[in-house]
Amino acid sequence: MREPLITAMERNSAVWQKLKPYLETRLETLRRQNDGQLTPDQTAKVRGRIAEVKGLLSLGTDKPQVADESAQFKD
Repeated sequence: MREPLITAMERNSAVWQKLKPYLETRLETLRRQNDGQLTPDQTAKVRGRIAEVKGLLSLGTDKPQVADESAQFKD
């Protein structure tokens, strides 16, 4: 089990408190884009961005980081 990259104290920092809502908004925007009419290439790019933003958001949790990137697409 991996230790969280960002500590509880760091999660309460002003930087994380500003960054987290930005990432959550970005994730919601990307999810809406993914629901639109996209080519397969565009869909793959958007899904990759979604996975990356979800990974960044998970840094602020106590959960261990997902080693298998394909598991990120289950949501």
